[in-house]
Amino acid sequence: MTGLSIDFCKRAAAARRDARLSQSALAREIGCMQSALSMFEAGFVTKLSAETVKKLSERLGIPLAEPQAPPEPAAVPPPLPGAYGYCPSCSCISNIPYAVDGRLFFRPLAVKVFSAAPVHCTRCGEILETSCPACGAPVNEGACCAACGSPYVAAPPVQGDISAWAAERRSEIAGIRGFN
Repeated sequence: MTGLSIDFCKRAAAARRDARLSQSALAREIGCMQSALSMFEAGFVTKLSAETVKKLSERLGIPLAEPQAPPEPAAVPPPLPGAYGYCPSCSCISNIPYAVDGRLFFRPLAVKVFSAAPVHCTRCGEILETSCPACGAPVNEGACCAACGSPYVAAPPVQGDISAWAAERRSEIAGIRGFN
């Protein structure tokens, strides 16, 4: 959708987290893919259609123009005890990028989730996903769902050499984490 600002995308992400909704749960409610919602929240304003943005705006209680207070927290289905969770944000340093056959993937840091309440990423604050955004299967340790093969973390659009981009991002992450 055109005419939206990155500020609206950030407000939508904050309102979703305040409502204690995962990207997958909200995506199912408004009828889009989790990966599209993830990229929209990262500032790629054209990743959602005008109709979907309107549904998102209405569901989260945020106007398309002016900021307002977030809605009351909504009920979130609890994860299974001891289930794995991962951060769905491609910009989080817990997700390590790599290229395979010209495609970009992210190896998320899988963590055990024992709480019925949403658990937040310790590095970026995003709500951890505990199921595959494509098929809903429980998360396994790896970059892709064992049930359907879909990647857990949606890759952003990358211009140029994907392998070089992934190597540069891994180096940045190592520096941030203090491995250099």
